[in-house]
Amino acid sequence: MNHLYRIASCLLCALLIAALAGCAITAPFVHLKPDYTDLPTDALRAVAEQVESAVQRGDREPEIADRDGVVISSQRVKQAIRMRAARAEILNDFRDTGYARENRNGLIKLLHSKEYRQNTTKRERDRYAMVVYNENRDRWAIYEGIIEASNYASRVLPAVQETFFIARLNHLSEGHKYEDETGGLAVKDR
Repeated sequence: MNHLYRIASCLLCALLIAALAGCAITAPFVHLKPDYTDLPTDALRAVAEQVESAVQRGDREPEIADRDGVVISSQRVKQAIRMRAARAEILNDFRDTGYARENRNGLIKLLHSKEYRQNTTKRERDRYAMVVYNENRDRWAIYEGIIEASNYASRVLPAVQETFFIARLNHLSEGHKYEDETGGLAVKDR
C-alpha cells in the first residue's frame, strides 16, 4: 500500500511541476470537435489551400500573405513550410506505397501491417518513420504557429487541423489513403 502511495505522490508531483512550468497536458485519446466560432474560416481555408499547393509544388519560398487575421508570415511557419516543401516528393513516394494515411487530425500516419514489414527492409522502415515524424513535426509547427501568431485561443486547434486536412485532400493522388468521416480508411479516386 505504501508503494502505491509513493507512485501516486510522484505522479501528482510531476503533474504539478509540468503545470507550473507551463506545459500543456493533454490526453491523446480526447478528440475535440472543431470549433470555427472565432476563426475567419474563409481566410483560413484560402491560406491552407495556398500552403498545401506550395508544398506539393516543392515551392520552398512561397509568397503567402497574411489574410484577414490569419498570420502565416511568422518565421516558425515559414520554416515549417520550407521543410515540408523540401520533403514533398519523398512523402508522395511513400504515400504511393499504400503504407501511409492522412488523418483527419491533420497528421500523417504510418500504417504498420504484416504486409508492410514483409515488403520493406528495416532501413526503409526507419527512413519512412523519420519522414513521417518530421512531416508531423512541421505540420504541428504550422498549426501552432498560426494560432500563436494570429492570437487565437488554443481551443481552435482542431479547426485549424481539420481545415488543413481538407485542403490536403485536394492534393492527394489517386490511390492515396485518408481517414474518412467515420474514422475508417478511404482511398482517393479521381
